[in-house]
Amino acid sequence: MYAKDKIKNIKTDVIKVPLKKTWKISLYSAGVRYHIVVQIETENGIKGYGEVSPSPAFMGEEARIIKNVIDQFLAPQLIGSDPFDMELIHSQMDKAIQGNGAAKAAIDIALYDLQGKILDIPVYMLLGGKYRSEIPLTWVVSIQDINSALEEAERFIKIGIKTIKIKIGTDPKRDIALIEELRNRYGNTINIRVDANQGYRVDEAVRVLDKMESFDLDAIEQPVAAWDLEGMQYLANSLKTPIMADESVFSLEDAYKVIKMRAADIINIKIGKVGGIYPAKKIAAIAQAANIPITIGSNLELGIGSAASIHFGISTKNVLYPCDLMIGPDLHEFDFIDPSFSMEGGIVQPFDAPGLGVKVNIK
Repeated sequence: MYAKDKIKNIKTDVIKVPLKKTWKISLYSAGVRYHIVVQIETENGIKGYGEVSPSPAFMGEEARIIKNVIDQFLAPQLIGSDPFDMELIHSQMDKAIQGNGAAKAAIDIALYDLQGKILDIPVYMLLGGKYRSEIPLTWVVSIQDINSALEEAERFIKIGIKTIKIKIGTDPKRDIALIEELRNRYGNTINIRVDANQGYRVDEAVRVLDKMESFDLDAIEQPVAAWDLEGMQYLANSLKTPIMADESVFSLEDAYKVIKMRAADIINIKIGKVGGIYPAKKIAAIAQAANIPITIGSNLELGIGSAASIHFGISTKNVLYPCDLMIGPDLHEFDFIDPSFSMEGGIVQPFDAPGLGVKVNIK
């Protein structure tokens, strides 16, 4: 039986982690990542951890600003709260400050880790239990020269990953040549997904993506601006390949608009983008009601944030496309957890220890 415990302290840290090589998409390029790690401690001394990895150009949030938002706006509202009161806590956070989904996600993830540890169960048991035992993975290849991109894709295909996602949106000739070479090398043994990160206008997208479709794409992710739902809808109706919404969905309300307009065939849910696991489950539910599949994306989180996404994916029925769950740990010079997750066989499984199941190792 749960003996009531209250939130006593919320601590936030900004941790700079170098990337092994430059990460480049149509929106930005970066050689380092600033991660926010949140530790929530109860009156009984139990600690839960959350992590987000924001990219300002993508999310409109930056790690040092997130720390201030948590310290000044969110934490004071939550001290003394019951860590299980998720609906109330999210309501309090929304009243304290509008938006700021990554800041709220860091709190949300730490709360779920805390709840699991209090009850001595893994987080997926708090989310409905296991719908599946493992999640198929994608590997995402950032924008780089064709030979380097092919070498990177091959490394992950060799360990069993069946879906390669190619970042596009800055050089259509290079993008088409790379996708053609991937298909020629591997035939139908792999799936190819492309992600423009809003890199095209609609007229450009029609011309470029029509050529790419001949290479049997798995999905086309966020081809045009996040706000251009009419453009997304036009492409979804015009192209044979499913259109995936990512930056167009930062909230439950965004998801409702996309679904109502049928502006996408698939929704990419990122825990750190939409405010955490709790709102992610709501978005997945309304997508399921509309018979729209989802996938789970990555903001290059390390082990703590990745664990949250894995528990979400294990427990959510309509995660029907391979997921970008393990990109961050492999791209960074070090992680916050030990041991780390395995990608062997192109799948990932959660740890079954209480909470997120990870052993946090932060100096």
